[in-house]
Amino acid sequence: MQNALSIVVVIVGVQRVPNPAMSARRKSLNVDSPEIEKRDCSSSFEPGIESERLFYPWEHEVDEGSGTDELTRLFAKAKKSALKAVQDWTVLQWIGFFLPCVRWLKSYTTMLFVFDLIAGVSVGFMVVPQGIAYASSAGVPSVFGLYGAFLPCIVYSLMGTSRQLSVGPVAVTSLLIYANLQSLIPCASSISNPNTVSTPEDIACQNTYNDAAIQVAFIVACLYTAIGLLRMGWIMKFLSHSVISGFMTGAAVTIGIGQVKYVLGYSISMGSSTALQNYIQQYAANIWQLRWQEYIMGITCMFVLVFFKYMDRLWKPLKYIRSFGPLFVFVIGIGAVYIGNVDKLRNGGLATIGNIPAGLPPWTAGIWSFTDSGPSFTALMPTCVVVLFVDLLESTSIARALARKNGYELDYNREIVGLGLANFAGAMSSCYSTTGSFSRSAVADNAGAKTPMAQFVCGWVVAFVLIFLTNFFSRVPKNILGSIIIVSVSSLVEYEQAIYLWKVNKTDLLVWLAACSGVLFYSVEVGLAIAIGLAVLLVMYQAAFPHTAVLGRLSNSANVYRNIKQYPDAQMIPGILAFRIDAPLFYGNVKGLEDRIERLIMKYSNWSKAQGAERLEFLLLDMTPIHHVDSMGLHFLEDLVFSMRAKGITLVLANPNHKVVRAWSSIKLPELLGKDNIFVSIHDAVIFAQQRLSEKGICTKTVSIVSRIPSSSDSKVI
Repeated sequence: MQNALSIVVVIVGVQRVPNPAMSARRKSLNVDSPEIEKRDCSSSFEPGIESERLFYPWEHEVDEGSGTDELTRLFAKAKKSALKAVQDWTVLQWIGFFLPCVRWLKSYTTMLFVFDLIAGVSVGFMVVPQGIAYASSAGVPSVFGLYGAFLPCIVYSLMGTSRQLSVGPVAVTSLLIYANLQSLIPCASSISNPNTVSTPEDIACQNTYNDAAIQVAFIVACLYTAIGLLRMGWIMKFLSHSVISGFMTGAAVTIGIGQVKYVLGYSISMGSSTALQNYIQQYAANIWQLRWQEYIMGITCMFVLVFFKYMDRLWKPLKYIRSFGPLFVFVIGIGAVYIGNVDKLRNGGLATIGNIPAGLPPWTAGIWSFTDSGPSFTALMPTCVVVLFVDLLESTSIARALARKNGYELDYNREIVGLGLANFAGAMSSCYSTTGSFSRSAVADNAGAKTPMAQFVCGWVVAFVLIFLTNFFSRVPKNILGSIIIVSVSSLVEYEQAIYLWKVNKTDLLVWLAACSGVLFYSVEVGLAIAIGLAVLLVMYQAAFPHTAVLGRLSNSANVYRNIKQYPDAQMIPGILAFRIDAPLFYGNVKGLEDRIERLIMKYSNWSKAQGAERLEFLLLDMTPIHHVDSMGLHFLEDLVFSMRAKGITLVLANPNHKVVRAWSSIKLPELLGKDNIFVSIHDAVIFAQQRLSEKGICTKTVSIVSRIPSSSDSKVI
């Protein structure tokens, strides 16, 4: 078989670079080389393999900016984008950039307003009882919950980008505020009802507590806005869904069990602790104080709320009145108080909310400065960071899901800025930290909200209640507040997620259990820290030990190379090892890769000898997945060149990324390795290695590899 075989291969996007210095190499790659004929190794080149080499386009530079590092290119890209905006944007677009509501107001219609009006009123009726309940669980006066659903809602409707997100007080944030401020202000633990403090000491303590809650809202607003303006929303991507779900589940159970005291009708002494075992101990120790009137009314309200929650399963149109469940039980409670006088029974009566002042919120920007009477800035900062992370996770996950469901794009950084400005407005008007609510956002979406106008309407519904109706709500029994919170947070218990993770990924289940258990049995902050730490540790482990693959040519294809473990019919050539690293090269993984390559060299050297080859001659490194190399990665490649030479093995690289090639220039790696040893594809590299072996008189053959490579149990070198 002395006839030459030649197949023309067309590869889109790869330029054949004419290079006179390489002409001899091109000729040497032809199968019909006279030298190969003399050695009679032509049979080692299997039919269908093209032998014309495509050279790497060294002269072609990809335009990504003139900078020599990532930071310079990032600034160049931002500058280019800003200049384009200055040149192309209209006045209306610039106004829309600073005031996002202009974007949807310019095409707003009467029909859209009808939908938004219905949704806004529905959410408003829901947020009034929820806000009062959540404020109580945060340890601040109940009216703070109404304040948090007024001005922040209106500001968010002007500055936010989500069309259905409902902003206001939420259960998890309330728990965080309570758990952290109780430890910073110990005297607050003795105040059972923030609405009815009477002694001068309790009044001063409650005022300090309220100021600290507002200061937390101010710091969180600053952090929100800074993250959005600096376009750092990507930080949230490091927190996996298993972390979020586990944390939310643990927090929901903690919140719910903390409200059981209102349904049972007696107080417990927990201090700043939120551990599940402490709650159980306290409830068991004080069970003799159970008040059956409170218990019966609380359980009845819970059944009513659950019925409202799932009533649309009986008849679909009922979904439009599901949100009225909390308001309905509020009406029941108000009726029981005003008609039945249940708060004035002979044995003491039912405990009620207490005083809720009427009127719009007072101006509180003056207390943003920190005084000696309350916690310092540094003392509040850890609380603010935890609140920020939780609020940001909750809001962005809801907004992302609603945007995907309703088919529109969400600008995450502007969304974060909008939430920050909403918290600024809250910190100016007697609010603690606010964020997007799962339950109310779902109600807004189901009620047909089309734009943020629904939030604008909701804010003014709450304003109406503040001005005219607070006197009625002040006599609502506290067991109703407890039942509302318990039923509301039950939707945050994602036990189905744990079952799903058990089936698909037990490592993620471990993270989920760590987050949930940490919150339940220790504290919210510790649970979140454990979950984040474990998730980051797992990411670091995966980065330190990336996936790699030994490649073989598929038997039914001329130039397709795949992982030999995945394709049993893949074929390899004794004396040639093709290897792929499926990760960037950086300081965290180079040591592990060095060890892995050493083991593979020993393993396939033995295998090559068993197949008749003298030794392993070539290591072919497929660099297609390697899109980034740091300084340690460059040292790794440089050391690899020298270590392979010391072993008599030729290192050959295939398809390096242009960024990687640019990084190589600093240490002149192409010159060190030899540009002749850098190829466009792994197939070109294999043909090159075959030709070089043939020039030495070594006739190569392909071997179906999986059944012939000794397993780790059969070889001492693995």
